[in-house]
Amino acid sequence: MDKWFVFFSDERCVKLSSDDSNYKSVHEFVLDPLKIPEENVITIDPNEYGDAEKAAKLYEESITGFFKNSSSPPVFDLILLGMGPDGHTCSLFPKHKLLAETKATIAPIADSPKPPSNRITFTYPVLDAAKAVAFVCCGGGKSGALKTVIEGAKTPDDQLPSGRIKNKRVFWYVDKAAAAELKEESIQSKI
Repeated sequence: MDKWFVFFSDERCVKLSSDDSNYKSVHEFVLDPLKIPEENVITIDPNEYGDAEKAAKLYEESITGFFKNSSSPPVFDLILLGMGPDGHTCSLFPKHKLLAETKATIAPIADSPKPPSNRITFTYPVLDAAKAVAFVCCGGGKSGALKTVIEGAKTPDDQLPSGRIKNKRVFWYVDKAAAAELKEESIQSKI
C-alpha cells in the first residue's frame, strides 16, 4: 500500500480530529486498516481549517505540487465518491453556483446546505479528467436520487450533481435498497 496516495475530493473546514472531518472517518475505517502510510495521505492544511478560501488555495497547491509537470486539471487514477440523498457528491450540491465552476481545481464553499457550511471540494474539471470515477451508494434514502442520475433528469438543468460528471468511465456500486427504484434495464446496462 506504500504506492497508494490518497487525496480527499472534499473536506469540511474543521480540525482533522473533528467528528465532522472526512479525514477522521477515512483514517479510522480505511487508511489504518489498509496500513497506508501517513505521508501518502494529502489533506487540507490542518492549520487553515478556519478559512475555506485559504484552505482551498493551499490544497490546490499541494495537489499541483504532487502532480509535477502534469496537465491542468490533474489526472487522478481513480476518484472514489459517495452520493447524498439529494444527489450531491463531493461538496457539489443541487442548484449551487459551484456546479458551474470550470476553472478551479479545488473550490471553497462557504454556504453548504449541509453543515458544516465551510468546505473545500474538487470541481467537475477534476472529476471529468480522472482515469475513472467510482461511486459507492448504499441505502434506500438514495434510491430516488440514483434513479434520477442513472435514468436521466427531465432536463439537463434538472440533473443532480452526481449525474453531471462527464467522465466516460463512471462506475456505480450500489446495494439493493439504493437500486430499488431503477428499471431492470438500467441495472443491466449502467450499473
